[in-house]
This record gives sequence, structure tokens and C-alpha cells, in this order.
Amino acid sequence: MRNFEFMRYFWSILLLFIAVLVGCKKESAAETSSDARVNTFTFYTDTLNPGLTEITYKIDHSGDTGRIYSADSLRFGTRLDSVVPYVTYKATPGSATFYLPDTTIESTGVDTMNFNQSPIYLKVISSDLSNEQWYKISIYVHQADPELYTWEQLTESIFEPQNCVTKAFLTKDGFALFVNNGLATTLYQSKEGKTWTQTASQISSLPVPCYVRDIVQHHDTLYYIDGGSLYYSTDLITWIKKDYSSSSAVPVTMLLSYNNQPWCVIQDSTSQQLMLATIHIDSICPLTNIAGTTNGYLPATFPISEFAALSFESSSERPRAMVVGGRDYNGNIVNSRWNLEYAPNSGYRLKDFSISQPTFESLTGVSIIQYDDKLLMFGGINNDLSLRSDILYSIDEGMNWLLPDTTKNLLPSMYDPKRYNQTVLVDDSSNIFIIGGQSNKQSFSDVYRGFLNSAKWE
Repeated sequence: MRNFEFMRYFWSILLLFIAVLVGCKKESAAETSSDARVNTFTFYTDTLNPGLTEITYKIDHSGDTGRIYSADSLRFGTRLDSVVPYVTYKATPGSATFYLPDTTIESTGVDTMNFNQSPIYLKVISSDLSNEQWYKISIYVHQADPELYTWEQLTESIFEPQNCVTKAFLTKDGFALFVNNGLATTLYQSKEGKTWTQTASQISSLPVPCYVRDIVQHHDTLYYIDGGSLYYSTDLITWIKKDYSSSSAVPVTMLLSYNNQPWCVIQDSTSQQLMLATIHIDSICPLTNIAGTTNGYLPATFPISEFAALSFESSSERPRAMVVGGRDYNGNIVNSRWNLEYAPNSGYRLKDFSISQPTFESLTGVSIIQYDDKLLMFGGINNDLSLRSDILYSIDEGMNWLLPDTTKNLLPSMYDPKRYNQTVLVDDSSNIFIIGGQSNKQSFSDVYRGFLNSAKWE
């Protein structure tokens, strides 16, 4: 009986021992793997260097040597000289080793490294020691400040400027520059803004004198108003005249291209008051239902000359326009900033933004563009004939204007910033062009190109 109890006890112990051995073998087999691939790569969070974890790091396993790389460049100023990479693997590796130009580091998972070196490799050996996978690590940091504007002079002088007024346009063939010296209007053209050719020495179909600053571009057609007549051209050189001087609505000046229409200021022949209107080759359509006007009649402070006008799409995706500065019907320089907006359900509305900022300077001859979700204002001359040299910007679509950080947006030293009536254009590649202009003593015919660094990054 005692032998039976002993044997039962013996076999129970033996079976338990065998089960433990089998379990250990299974557990050991589960812990080993032939997979040496990396699963994810990033860096440990660094509160003093937050840009490290703001982007995605991609992993390419193909080829003899895979790639680990940043999907986009890290923000300007991100430091890589003392970082801790955080790597996860498809399976627990047998070993992982970083090879840097100046050292080799067996990874513990919390190693501080200098990633300002190249090349950097990571070698992973599988836990069963049967496979190894190499990766080349490429981490990129923006080398230029994204908020910095880069400027260069393209042309020192297109022509010999002598008391000239200029106005430039972007066309399907490049650039067109109209120059008027009071006696004749000349046309210069360029493909890239650097090399210019005089293509018309005198455009005889335009009136003399012709204040070319008042020419407005609408799609591929240019419009100009003088003496109650509309002049228009589709080829830059040949201008056709349409006389409206005896109509009930006499055109006074072109305003801008807005909401897919060419706009102008007209004078009601009966009341002698000014109104806004859309104008076409064969018709003028006075706009009498604009909110903010009295039966369509404009306030006395609305400018009719030497203003800047810009059409753009607002943050609410509505067509908007700004008309800034200029001279009113009596020749007075105004400090108004008119906002024109269209809403599908309520029509057009005109509002003077200068009411909320009455200290806004009275200016003529400024140029305004929309760029990087801001409005930028260049140049101008005030009531005292003092020239502005600062570039102003607005982040609220013209309501308020601020001075920029001049360390970020500084034009080249050869650029004379004290000028007005310069043309400022933006092309489809996010380049800004400043062309010509005037000062109290001279005219300019130089050309500058600039861009915001981040506007060029994809």
C-alpha cells in the first residue's frame, strides 16, 4: 500500500516536472523571433524642444538598407545635438545598435545622441539571431526661418525714369509695365521681371495725358476712364474708346475688378452725386441697393483718385474688397478704409473701417496685396507730403494695421523704401514683385522679388 502511494506521488511529480519543461520551452519559443524590423520611430518628448514630436517619422523596410526619415522638415531652430530616440520593434530584438560618424551606441532605449551628424545607421538583430536589418536615419530641420521674407533686386532700372508714373500688371505672357511722362504712354514687357523690352514707344489710342495708375485689369482686359469715356484693350497696345459723357451715368474713374465684374465710380447726371457701378463695353449698371449708401449715393469721403483697391475672398468665403486712402471728389486726402462685401442673401454692403481706428493715417499712393492670409500695405504719402517707409500688415482683413517685425521682413539695402505709387504684385508661385514708384524727388523703375520662406514649403 505504501509502495502504491509512493508510485502515485512519484508520477505526479514527474508529470508536473514535464509540464513545466514543456511550458518553459513554449515560452522560450514565443520569446524568440526572426523579425528584425523597426515598427515605429520618434523621439522622447522634450519640453525645451517640442518640435521633435510635431511631425511624423516614416519607415521604409525595402532594400538591403531601409530608411527612417522625417515626413516633413522639423521646425526652424529645432535642436538635434542632444536627443533621445524612441524606437519600437515588430518583435523584441536581440540587439539594436546606432552607428554615428563619431561613435557606436548599443541601444538601451534611453540613450542621448547627437543627430546633427550624417550618416546615421541603426542595425537591428532578431532575437533568434537569424536576421538583421539595417536602416539609414535621415532627420531634416528647416534651415531657414519660416517667418522670414527673402528679397532680391531683379532689375536696377527698366528705363531712365524722369517724372514718370508707372503701373504694372501680370499677364499670361509675364509682366506689362505702362509708363507715362505726361506726353506719351510707353509699354515695357518682361517674361520673368528681370529682362525688359520696350514693345510700344507711344500708345496713341490712349488719351494724353494718361494717368496710368487708374488702369484696372479684369481678366484679360484692361479698362481706363477719362473725360467720361471708357477705354479698353485686350492686347495692351490697341485701346478702343466708348463715349459715355452724355449718358445719365457718367463714368468718373475705374475702381477695381470685384466679384467677377469690372467696377467704377460714376456721377449721376441729375443729382451730380457719385455712385458705384459695374461697367462693360456697351453698358453701365449703377448699383443703387448697396447697404451703407443712401440710395446708392456714396459718402463724401469716398475716394475717386490715388487710392489703393484690392479684391479678395474673406475668411467667410465671401467676395470682399478694400479701398484705402486716396483723394475725394474735392481733392482732399482721406484716411478712410472702405470695406465692400457681398453676401448672397443680403447683397452688397459698404462700410468705413476707419471709424473703428480713426488715427489711421491719411494716405495716397499705397499698394495693397493679400499674402499668407494677411493684407500687406506698401508705401504711400500723407497730407504733409511725408513718405511712408514701413510695410504695414493686417490680420483681420483691413480692420486694423500693424507694423511688422523688421528683422523678418526687411527689403534690400538698395531699395529706397520712401516711395509711393509702386506696383506690388503676387504671382502663382507666391512671389511678391515691387515695381517702380515715385518719391518727392524722383521716379523709380527698379524691380524687386521677395517671398515668405514658409510660402514656398509644401
